[in-house]
Amino acid sequence: MPSQRNVETLKKSTEMMKNGKAFYFTEFTGLNVQQLENLRRELKKNQCNYLVIKNTLGLLALKNLGYEIEPIKKILYGPIGIAIAYDDPLIPTKILKEVQGLKIKGAFVEGNIYDAGGVAELAKIPSKAVLLQSIVGSLNLLGNLVNTLNSIMQNFVYTVDGIKNKINS
Repeated sequence: MPSQRNVETLKKSTEMMKNGKAFYFTEFTGLNVQQLENLRRELKKNQCNYLVIKNTLGLLALKNLGYEIEPIKKILYGPIGIAIAYDDPLIPTKILKEVQGLKIKGAFVEGNIYDAGGVAELAKIPSKAVLLQSIVGSLNLLGNLVNTLNSIMQNFVYTVDGIKNKINS
């Protein structure tokens, strides 16, 4: 029979994980309390959360949400902290890799399982905000090209109109 405390922890954890787009599994044993609080604060600023949970409860929470947990079992051993991304699934990689003493064991990102090496590769991908800025910049350049071509056409029309008026005069 599960204890009331575990039942409440499972319910709270499932609720926190419900809207997660990505889950990063970390070993936090090298961190002191101050570092852990700083990590939580930084993740919170970026629409993420950090959850320290027993492995069995973490697996049950993921299972309750409909995720396939067999591949995740290989990652979940030892003391585990789970970084949960609610908006941009890549933001936690950039934050977690900067924390001294934190070991990233793997991740579950949008249906795919990644080991520590895979997470390191994910960290190299630009964030959604950077990609959107790049697209907007490209569209801005196209807008400038359209304006330039439009002004050339306009000048051509004015020139032809001027020649026509000169001939008619």
